[in-house]
Amino acid sequence: MTEHDPDEPADAELLFEDLAADLVSERRHEPLLARLFAAEPGVWHDLDDLAEDLPLVRDRLAELDGLPIHVSWIDLPASIHGDGYCTITFYCERGHLYRLALYDRGRFARTRGEPGPPRPPGRLLN
Repeated sequence: MTEHDPDEPADAELLFEDLAADLVSERRHEPLLARLFAAEPGVWHDLDDLAEDLPLVRDRLAELDGLPIHVSWIDLPASIHGDGYCTITFYCERGHLYRLALYDRGRFARTRGEPGPPRPPGRLLN
């Protein structure tokens, strides 16, 4: 978990940013990412539902006083970083909070002993 300066107030925006960053960067949150990637891409999913029976994530959500957070992912075809990348978007309508993360879904699958995601159809629009 990202540490906060105790002299600064921990407002919802800062807690939201830290939660999004931690969920995509800390290994202990991989079960949540596995659930997210098993869910339909390009569709908003309720983070609270994805975190069912994941106490570490539920505790972090509680810090946000029940703000509804939605999350979605979509493959990023022809990423400059290579195949297997996607974007993950976290969004909270109340407060218009959002965070976008670039994520190597292929590496995630390989570390779990799964085959990497197939190369998505499509191309970048220029």
